[in-house]
Amino acid sequence: MARAENAHHLSTTELFQDLSPRELAALEQRMPRTKIEAGTLIYSPQDRGEVLFLLKEGRVRLYRLSPEGKSLTTSIVDPGSIFGEMAVLGQGMQDSFAEALEDCVIYTLNSRDVQDLFLNDPRVSRRLLELVSQRLADTERKLEDFAFKSVPQRLASMLLELAQVPLDRREGAVTLPTRLTHQQLAEMIGTYRETVTKVLNDFRQQGWIRMERGRIQLLDLDVLQDMAAK
Repeated sequence: MARAENAHHLSTTELFQDLSPRELAALEQRMPRTKIEAGTLIYSPQDRGEVLFLLKEGRVRLYRLSPEGKSLTTSIVDPGSIFGEMAVLGQGMQDSFAEALEDCVIYTLNSRDVQDLFLNDPRVSRRLLELVSQRLADTERKLEDFAFKSVPQRLASMLLELAQVPLDRREGAVTLPTRLTHQQLAEMIGTYRETVTKVLNDFRQQGWIRMERGRIQLLDLDVLQDMAAK
């Protein structure tokens, strides 16, 4: 039963969605599963990076460090997504880090198995190319935001991303599913904790958000989306 459920989960992953149930079941047998606690560093530039990661449960933050030591979040990985793909393609981890934002369950596939898939199955190769292209585009957008947008704009964008708010949703309140400290939010947008605290308090006083018991609730999606889009 467990293997059948895992194979079904693989079928919801974009990279493997073209594979048959039989192929998915065979692939699942080659993918060990690991539980990782929130706050754990999954990989860093010092790691050899010979595995592809598939997130089953939880959320993972991918980030880089600037020469000054500031971190910049390049992506928030949600369940059903892969990460570590650049290392599998021979690029190494370079200056990349991956951190578990929540308790996570992760499947891993070593680079040899992944390369066998790519060599033997153009369906997987095509999907990987699409995913890598999208990841690179997202990273470029984040770098542009870091260079040209103000801290309130970057924070509004990050809050919306963490809350998984669709671009076309403009009304209603949404609570961030992950408990985050001001320090964590500061690290995600490349600024200081004191600055994030000030901006969050400004957002709260304006009635755009509510902060209670470690949770952040977005109250005015319209304003936050307009701010993030500037």
